[in-house]
Amino acid sequence: MPRFFSLSWTLQYRPLVRMNRDRFVTSHSPSWERLESLVNRAGHAGPAALSADEILELGRLYRSATSDLAVARRDFSGDRISTYLNGLVARAHPLVYRDRGATLPRIGRFVRYGFPEAYRGIGRYTLFAFGVFALSAMVAYILVWYDDSMCDVLLPGTAQSLRSIMDHHHLWMSNPGESDSVVANFIMLNNIQVAFLAFAGGITMGIISTWVLATNGIMLGAIAAMVARRGLSAPFWSFVVPHGVVELSVIFMAGGAGLAMGDALLRPGLRRRSEALSNAARRAVRVVFGCVPLLVIAGTIEGFLSPSGAPAGFKVAVGLFTGTALYAYLLFSRPRHVEPAYRFQDLAEPAPPQREALALTSR
Repeated sequence: MPRFFSLSWTLQYRPLVRMNRDRFVTSHSPSWERLESLVNRAGHAGPAALSADEILELGRLYRSATSDLAVARRDFSGDRISTYLNGLVARAHPLVYRDRGATLPRIGRFVRYGFPEAYRGIGRYTLFAFGVFALSAMVAYILVWYDDSMCDVLLPGTAQSLRSIMDHHHLWMSNPGESDSVVANFIMLNNIQVAFLAFAGGITMGIISTWVLATNGIMLGAIAAMVARRGLSAPFWSFVVPHGVVELSVIFMAGGAGLAMGDALLRPGLRRRSEALSNAARRAVRVVFGCVPLLVIAGTIEGFLSPSGAPAGFKVAVGLFTGTALYAYLLFSRPRHVEPAYRFQDLAEPAPPQREALALTSR
């Protein structure tokens, strides 16, 4: 076929090609747009960020998109449709087909990005957990500061042991007596148990989670007031701060995870309560898994540095440093965002006509 005739045919019948292309985009665009929305919502957290119905919808839309990609490669190989669908399918593939191999890389991705993203996903619940704890601690501190006998009400069974130790003007962590070791064990191991109880309490619509946060806030506030009344605040806080910033943060996270499950039970929306709880639990469990190494770090500091004779300023600096590093990691650790070659809105116009014509005439 002469080159001039080929070019004339291209220009003459190009509206027909354009119509087929537009019809193809118009008829399939709702499913592409919905798939792109689900993929964007899933982000780096993966399917855990989606509900059960959305995961099923994701699989169906993915299969439809792969079929559309095959058609686009056949009929519109030089068009941006092919590029867009290829990128969309590539982004959706790891969400549909889980990689069961390479365990260490998956753990690494979770530590680097998955846990921080899961934490940010329950941020408002974690903030509420902190509020419950802080308010309870503040009320307990004020009550004990003005009336030391309130310790017997707020800390039944423990106040008398603490009082007998502090009346000798030293704290429990510096006294090797047997009764003191019981108190130290109560203080040091309490937060580890509390973290998991605060999480599991979410299945009671968050009631137990809230109770755990409040009682532990009361405990800290009451003890802080007791030591303040006896002039022991400096050694007390130099013991608490090194491990307490991380340890209390874990309690707030675990409590927030439990409250997220409780909220799903209280306000399931249009979903069944069991489905809403299952969806919230998947996200919450990721937070709890991420808390485990933090508990190890806090326990190590608590066992070696906090009760040591190191300078108080150094111990406080360690606590502030670990806290700053923790929240910098949780708030700012995000995967590098790679822009897709085309988004859905980029499909409104086809590729430049000059390139289409030259591509056809060169065949």
